[in-house]
Amino acid sequence: MLDVLHSCFPLKHRSLLFRWLCVSAASLLLLGGCSSIGKVENQPAASLSSIKPRYSASEYDKHHPLGDTLMVLAFSGGGTRAAAMSYGVLEELRDTPLRRNGSNARLLDEVDRISSVSGGSFTSAYYGLFGDRIFEDFRDVFLYKDVQGELTDLVLGFVDLLRRLFSTESRTELAVHYYDKNIFEGKTFADLARSPGPFILINASDLNSRSQFIFIQPQFDFLCSDLSSFKVARAVAASSAVPLVFAPILVKRHDDCHMKKPRWLEAAQIRAEETDDQRLKEAVASLNFYLDEKNPPYATLVDGGITDNLGLRTILRNVGLSGGVARMQERASGSGVPPRRIVIIVVNASVTSITDIGKTKILPSIADTLTVVTDMQLHLYNTETNELLKEELMQWARILASTTGYPVDSYYINIDATNIADKEERVYFNKIPTSFSLKREQADRLISLARRMLRNNPEFKRLLHDLNEQQR
Repeated sequence: MLDVLHSCFPLKHRSLLFRWLCVSAASLLLLGGCSSIGKVENQPAASLSSIKPRYSASEYDKHHPLGDTLMVLAFSGGGTRAAAMSYGVLEELRDTPLRRNGSNARLLDEVDRISSVSGGSFTSAYYGLFGDRIFEDFRDVFLYKDVQGELTDLVLGFVDLLRRLFSTESRTELAVHYYDKNIFEGKTFADLARSPGPFILINASDLNSRSQFIFIQPQFDFLCSDLSSFKVARAVAASSAVPLVFAPILVKRHDDCHMKKPRWLEAAQIRAEETDDQRLKEAVASLNFYLDEKNPPYATLVDGGITDNLGLRTILRNVGLSGGVARMQERASGSGVPPRRIVIIVVNASVTSITDIGKTKILPSIADTLTVVTDMQLHLYNTETNELLKEELMQWARILASTTGYPVDSYYINIDATNIADKEERVYFNKIPTSFSLKREQADRLISLARRMLRNNPEFKRLLHDLNEQQR
């Protein structure tokens, strides 16, 4: 709503009458939003065994062997800025040659998983659905488009204003319809399951369970619901539904498939109690929440960045619930033979907002204070998440190596835009807003920045050196 109000004022030629009409329209939408009714589109499942195709990592791994390199990408939130940087990393991986089994290949083909939140989910979902087509049209379809402006025009359109006066549908549905028509072409998770590309984990946050919500069939099992018919556009809208700007996306627990607590969750609960693992306890509790019929029947989904702005904690959560990396790898590979190397590439598109705080005796405004407080919390949380996963990655490599007797190498590659060395470029980057609207020059510079940061990353160089040594 703040974006809608802001759009009323920037152009000097706009009359006072236009501004009054614009503010009035925005006020009507705000009041209407208070009584909006969410649209529920997740279908019930008579039985979980009848769901085909089943969108899960275990099902994916049956048809896509991991090989000797397990590579996971994590795309952060940050609007189109995050989408552009994530796209730049995909381009760089595409253009990085690799010799595999005596044939020429690309490092991009080694990617097995992409976990994403908010703005990063547009890139991950598009690549998951359309593969290399992303390099042909994603710039024009999304990165170069003023998506925010087009959505604002839809919200403030005269016909839509009249419709909303007699409707309880939230304005988030306009965004879902726009994404579905103009970006994701009506595709569902059944289409994503049939895609030959990496397994895509789109992350949102559930206001009810107060935890991550991942758009995979095992999560939907707890809702007695079939994910295969669910629109990818709706999942991405949930992943990027910034509170107050967009209303939440609802998914319903249907309670008619006789879902019982799975054995793996029971085992995880026992491990959590025995080891007093607080992170695992929270993960177990968030899933047990959906099994209690006394709890609200709707998951209320908002921006995934609220629970994890890097898309990394999904990895930690899944390993913990699976019983550890060795057990997880055994189920994934079938043979129990782990990969020779584990690679995690994090694309962190967060910024450090520039304000006038501390430059004069004038006390900071409420807006500046809130901006800096949010930045502080986000950056501290991102740092903790990065350090935690880096430590866990090294431990996973040691555990996997102990099961085979040969070393398993780990590579943690952090593409963090807050670490830009060049001062002028850092200032330029930090001035790019977190929105769904970028100028063409901004998008191109972000893509180039991400490519360069990946190419020059010491851990990335070590990975390429080791891969080339293997082929000699």
